[in-house]
Amino acid sequence: MHFKIKTIKGNKYLYVIKNEWIDGKVVQTIQKYVGTADHVYELITKNTEKKVASYSFGKPAALLKAAEEVGLIKSLNKHIDRKNIKGLTPAEYLLLIIIGRSEHSLSRNVLDDYFKESSLQFFMKPKYKLSSQNFLNYMEKLDEETIRKIELDISQTLIKKGIRPTKLTFDTTNFYTHIEHGEDLPKKGFSKDKRYDKNLIGVGLTTSNGNLPFQTITYPANVPDVTLFSDLIDSICKRIEEIGIPLKEITIVFDRGMNSTDNIEHVLDKMHVVGALPSSMCKDLFHVPLSDFEEEWINGKQNIIKAHRVNGNWYGKEFTGVIKYTEITSRKQMHEWEIKKSDILRKIEEIGSKLNRKGKGRKMTAKGLMNRVVDAIPKQYRGLFDYNVVEKEGELQLNFSLNDDQEKEFLLGMGKTVVFTDKENLATKEIVDMYDSRNMIEEDIKWLKDKLLIPIKPVYVRKDVKIRAHVFLCVMGLLLHNYLLHLIDDQELTIQKLADNLEKIRMGLVYNGKGEENAEFVVEEMNKETAEIFTKLQLGEYIPS
Repeated sequence: MHFKIKTIKGNKYLYVIKNEWIDGKVVQTIQKYVGTADHVYELITKNTEKKVASYSFGKPAALLKAAEEVGLIKSLNKHIDRKNIKGLTPAEYLLLIIIGRSEHSLSRNVLDDYFKESSLQFFMKPKYKLSSQNFLNYMEKLDEETIRKIELDISQTLIKKGIRPTKLTFDTTNFYTHIEHGEDLPKKGFSKDKRYDKNLIGVGLTTSNGNLPFQTITYPANVPDVTLFSDLIDSICKRIEEIGIPLKEITIVFDRGMNSTDNIEHVLDKMHVVGALPSSMCKDLFHVPLSDFEEEWINGKQNIIKAHRVNGNWYGKEFTGVIKYTEITSRKQMHEWEIKKSDILRKIEEIGSKLNRKGKGRKMTAKGLMNRVVDAIPKQYRGLFDYNVVEKEGELQLNFSLNDDQEKEFLLGMGKTVVFTDKENLATKEIVDMYDSRNMIEEDIKWLKDKLLIPIKPVYVRKDVKIRAHVFLCVMGLLLHNYLLHLIDDQELTIQKLADNLEKIRMGLVYNGKGEENAEFVVEEMNKETAEIFTKLQLGEYIPS
């Protein structure tokens, strides 16, 4: 190729020319106009360098969309007084905490830095620096009554969208904190994270259809589940009545830790119930041979479920019951028992080897020996062993053995659960599926403990009102994620996969040449799964213009 200057009507123009030898002669195959001298000069002096700034986009845009659609933004601004302060609205401040926490900015002190690196800066326009105190001021306005009103608003919005609750699921958990001198909420208790040295915060979560959080309660963790549930029943019923749904249309599902004659009678006066019996009430039922289990199906986890329908009188009421058996659960429980049994016997052997040891040191007493033995056996296994301590001629003797008959009874219950309900017209599979839906709320509680999603820990506040606000905002983050799953409507998509894919969606701000007027927003390249989520959630509508 070569340049050629053509003169046309006295003006000179530059062309790119390519000649080729074809069929024994030179043929011009390319003639490309470049331009006048002025145009060529502009081309060689123009700054064509491209600059790209990259921002997180998927999670901020998706959570913002969900917050708008469930009415969270509207309700926050409705119930929290802003006064005459310019800048971000109360909803924007509090939503920024939720989104920031879901993107691993766990402290309010780093939210200003996070904001500057996030695409949220193109949606929200703060007048002042995003200080930790501003966030705390709005959190303090989220008292129990305000939280109740916001949850009520969201429930009513979801009903208008066709998400009408017919089933509620209730469960509890607790979280350890580093709060040493708090108010009424932080208390010592049975830590589910086994941090018995720390003060705990108890959280009760009620979810509705679609596993959407319906009601949240934050309470002192030294309150037993059975007591908490007793106090909470009327509150749950009041909420249902406030959203205009007849109580008898609702079935509540709860774990056996809430069981008591009074609690079940109280619930049945108002709603239907699905629960499970403790193993201590099921010994006769566990003797039913698997050959009598007349129904079988494969559940959502591809596990084979076998079931046998029964009737019984429990807690002073007549119920329909289902004995449910899962082989994979039985194998897992058997494996765990063998490991635990070996561990217990090893510890007992170690204790026995130190009996009546001569030499310096305080001599072990019969009471001290018995305490050591009891401590070596987890509470749920103590009834499987026979043990006592006797003293002969000044020497302690420990008698310890596994009770074979008790172990056989124990093994009969492996993989089995007895579910009960007052809804006798339900099919056997429906009863089991309804109780097993508890797994969804248990998974959600795990996500509240998972630092990669929307974690409650760490808790950087001390006053009760702010602790409740903190827990509420984390649960709202969970609600927004589950609402997005509802919109996508893909049974294979888990909340973790959703979060992972949203994190992959990033937005670039491309500066073409000189000046910001030439900049444009573009979404960075996505894989097929991520692109489908982007499309289904219509996140393109949130790309700034």
